[in-house]
Amino acid sequence: MCRHSCSLLVCSVFVSGIATAAVCIAEDPFDYFENSWNVIGLKDYRHGTRVTPDNRLLLADGRAVQIRTGSRLTLLSRKQTKTLLEGWLPVILLSASDGPVRFDIRLWATPLPSVEDWQKAFDWPVENEGGEENYLNWIQVTVVNTSDKPADARFSVEETGTPMPDGGEYAWTLAPNARQVFTFRIPYFTVEGPTGFALEDPEVWLTRTVDYWRGVFAGTAQIAVPCRKASEALKAAHVCQLIASDHGEPHGGEGFYDCFYIRDGAYQVMEYEEAGMFDAAAKAIEVYLKHQRPDGRFESQEGQFDANGQALWVLWNYYKMTGDEEWLAEVYPQMRRAVDWLKKTRREAPADSAFIGLLPSAVADGEYLWAGKNHIVGYDFWNLRGLLCTADAAKSLGRDSEAKELFAEAEDYRAAIDNAWKRTGLPHFPPSWEKEGTHWGNTETLWPTELFALDDPRVAALDREVRENFGGGYAEGTIRWLGAADRGWENCIHPYMGAYTTMASLARGDHEQVVEDFYWYLLHSTAAHAFPEGIFYERRFAWADTIPHVTGACNFAIMLRHMLVHERDGELHLLRAVPDWWLGDGEEIRIERAPTHFGTLNLHVRGTKSGAEVTLGRPTRQAPERIILHLPKSRPLEGKPDGFEVVYRDDQTKRWDFPTVVGEYRKLVKKRDSNGVE
Repeated sequence: MCRHSCSLLVCSVFVSGIATAAVCIAEDPFDYFENSWNVIGLKDYRHGTRVTPDNRLLLADGRAVQIRTGSRLTLLSRKQTKTLLEGWLPVILLSASDGPVRFDIRLWATPLPSVEDWQKAFDWPVENEGGEENYLNWIQVTVVNTSDKPADARFSVEETGTPMPDGGEYAWTLAPNARQVFTFRIPYFTVEGPTGFALEDPEVWLTRTVDYWRGVFAGTAQIAVPCRKASEALKAAHVCQLIASDHGEPHGGEGFYDCFYIRDGAYQVMEYEEAGMFDAAAKAIEVYLKHQRPDGRFESQEGQFDANGQALWVLWNYYKMTGDEEWLAEVYPQMRRAVDWLKKTRREAPADSAFIGLLPSAVADGEYLWAGKNHIVGYDFWNLRGLLCTADAAKSLGRDSEAKELFAEAEDYRAAIDNAWKRTGLPHFPPSWEKEGTHWGNTETLWPTELFALDDPRVAALDREVRENFGGGYAEGTIRWLGAADRGWENCIHPYMGAYTTMASLARGDHEQVVEDFYWYLLHSTAAHAFPEGIFYERRFAWADTIPHVTGACNFAIMLRHMLVHERDGELHLLRAVPDWWLGDGEEIRIERAPTHFGTLNLHVRGTKSGAEVTLGRPTRQAPERIILHLPKSRPLEGKPDGFEVVYRDDQTKRWDFPTVVGEYRKLVKKRDSNGVE
């Protein structure tokens, strides 16, 4: 029937005469990327198995596993679209066909069956073999004869990079309406000698995997909206964070950016908190506290000053989400040391400098200003934000005189920023005060906290600049990133960086723009909900294969959460910016156990024929000054408000959903193909 032999690639076979395949994919869903990568792995392990666009599994030491199917043993390719079990679990599904024979494939990861406590090993790397955190990759191939006649079946699973005696090829005649299941078990790191893994039941280990990941989120915040793509992508984003995390240290990806960034990690910690994953958030906070230099400044990437303000905001926001004043008192001295560095450093400019009161020139990778000759606007914005957060922390701890001093320092800093802006002669804030660079930190004006008034004309002008002018304006509903145009990267868009502009629009109440941005953001993902960093949009390619990008995933999760639940100082805004159709007759929005700055919130919204029914479980740790529910005029509240106010807004002029944005994208592609102009 077949031939196979390998000590590392272990196969078992199950035969059935009933054509009920474990996996059946009727139609490939939309997948934006030509280089559609994904990952399988375990929470907090140092390594994950990257799955390439052509569906090879990349293992340690340059090894890889590839699958061939059909009479010609054709390698899997980009044609086989990755999806996820239940739409979000880290079990990748693939399907290929050869005539009446279908090959349904599942990929997932578990601890090694040889560990003493497999339950603990799912949650944390409890054992090292050979000094490495090893785990097992599972490949299950279900071969189905969909016809009522015998059919020849053939496939192979091959490991490259190490010798294989027989190549793992299988060829036989499959009975009518029959199926056979083949299971392969491949350690990430090579295991020498016999393992006994072939005796392990794949269904047992798949069930353990599913139960584990469901259990991780069983007691956390739950958000479900009428858009299935959005709901699944939110859960998948949470999984992405945990697999990329290394021993509690937030990392930017697997195989790329596989280190700690204060900048990226700040939003990752925010996602942890808003998802109710406080154990993960607490571990990440400990990493932040260790990244303070002797001079007081927080830093992860050398010479980039935004990290100082970002770390202060991270610490402040953790306090706001937990209400833990005892913890805040413990970390406040470190916050104060970082502010003292800021006070000292921004006074070092000579008296005749045009940059009095600002931070000195420095390198900036986001703005793509590497010479260190520019004064970066985003660095000043983030350090002003950190200063304000520290002042608020002092106030919360009853250090009133210290808080007064810090708020006064913030006003002096704001005056320096205003003077620098006036010297630019621009209506908006540029990337650097020298007016050079590509947009990045300068767009974080109202997000994640409001540095300026909502009606500040400079914020509105920056919105217009990036949406309409910069690099030709938005492409595919997304901001341009022109930093590396000198390297041929002129046709780049950057979805997760564009999220900062979207969040400014949310703060300003531009609900219709937010909804449109949200669906363009969702478009730029894979069918398995992997998000990118930057994109060469004309060829649907995530640059440098930076996918799944953890910040791309967490910014999506944060955006969705704040469209539904948004804190603004002492106010709590509900449904600040959601599509009108999410409130249609019979549609439901469910939010359970959602942490906020005021405590835990529950919200159930159901659309009816005449309006919307709302049930609110208000947060009780600290009463918000106001709770404001935003509804379209066509969806009036049924019944009286119970502990909240209702603000009615205009109806949206266009329905945005995932099919709509896919359709709009295809129109753009058709236009580009016909005349070369978007």
